[in-house]
Amino acid sequence: MIFCLSISHRNAGLPMLESLTFEDEERVLKEVYLMDFVQECILLQTCHRVEIYCATDKVAKEVAKRVIKFWSKKVGVSYDVLEDVLRVYYGKDALLHLFYVTAGLKSMVIGEDQILGQVRTAYVKAKKLGTVNLILEKVFMKAVNVGRRVRTETRINEGSVSISSASVDLALKELGSAKKIKALVIGAGEAGSIVVENLHKKGVKKLLIANRTYSRGVKLASKVSGKAIRFNQISEALPEVNLVVAAVSTKKPILKAKEVRKALGKNKSNGLFIIDISQPRFVEKKVNLLDHVTLRNIDDLKGVVEKNIEKRLSEAEKARRIVIGELKLFENQLGRIMAEPVISKICRKIEEIRRIELRRVFQKIKEKDERKKLVIESFSRELAERMLQIPIEQLREAALKNNNGLLSSAEKLFGVKIEKQEE
Repeated sequence: MIFCLSISHRNAGLPMLESLTFEDEERVLKEVYLMDFVQECILLQTCHRVEIYCATDKVAKEVAKRVIKFWSKKVGVSYDVLEDVLRVYYGKDALLHLFYVTAGLKSMVIGEDQILGQVRTAYVKAKKLGTVNLILEKVFMKAVNVGRRVRTETRINEGSVSISSASVDLALKELGSAKKIKALVIGAGEAGSIVVENLHKKGVKKLLIANRTYSRGVKLASKVSGKAIRFNQISEALPEVNLVVAAVSTKKPILKAKEVRKALGKNKSNGLFIIDISQPRFVEKKVNLLDHVTLRNIDDLKGVVEKNIEKRLSEAEKARRIVIGELKLFENQLGRIMAEPVISKICRKIEEIRRIELRRVFQKIKEKDERKKLVIESFSRELAERMLQIPIEQLREAALKNNNGLLSSAEKLFGVKIEKQEE
């Protein structure tokens, strides 16, 4: 059976989430994998969620308790506190949860694309460490495909839903081609970084970044082949650009109309489009009265963002229908996937016995009588296949119903043992 232990922004505040995050992901993966009865495991850790996915052939609830105890000791949080914020999903519910996650339906920003890459990265890490095998490989690959289909067949990831990304869209709409934009971004914090990165992705080549802490501006500029300037050089830089985005905390407006007028006097041909997403405002309101200057603020963007959020929410129902449909199809394959390790071992064991007994029989037959040998070979193969047909069907059905007891009994009856990972 598959189970998932999940903590996210939905059931824990940021301080709690940070306290439950693992520092050494690789070590955690290896330690969970080495626990009794954990056959496979994957760790998905992002800014807004920490999740451990496991596959086991034992009673999933008991194995989950062991992993929760490990988690609480690892991060130094009591079992009761961890259990209180933890969400645990088993079997079909775990699959549905993972499919919803990759579809962006459980993200803080609904429909965001980043989670799809994060899920795939989590799988690749586990694969490299050898903590994932047949079951979770199939599950995670399916989840990634479901996430891609949702984004292809719906518009759940369209339209900016943050003020920072919406400001970039507005700039492109106003100024046209990204190649024409020469931008100055004031602020290298979270909002400013999003603006800078989005402008870079859209193809803006000239990017100046001003920040109170110069070194932070330098660090951000290096990521996008931009240029950092000091905070007191903002006025000097204005004649070089046609777009200014201010995303910085301030107690009162700092960029005054007289400074902007002076800059325009040096280069009127550029004109200036200013977007102020600072709270409170960084740019003096009078700037909007200047010729060749357009000033937009956070209030102008809120309406756009709210409309985009509404559009994404309306697309979410389409996305859910796709997920449910994919889950139903995948359920039919799940029994085969879950039972395959046991079935494979049993078939190999029977085949091994068949060949040993055939050699004994052939030793009693004259070497020249090849026809008789072929008849016996064919008979023994068909007999083995016919005798295994019903047990195999029952094992696949048991796996589909999460009946781990029958799978365990089959291991004992046929004298096989399922290893965690075959090298």
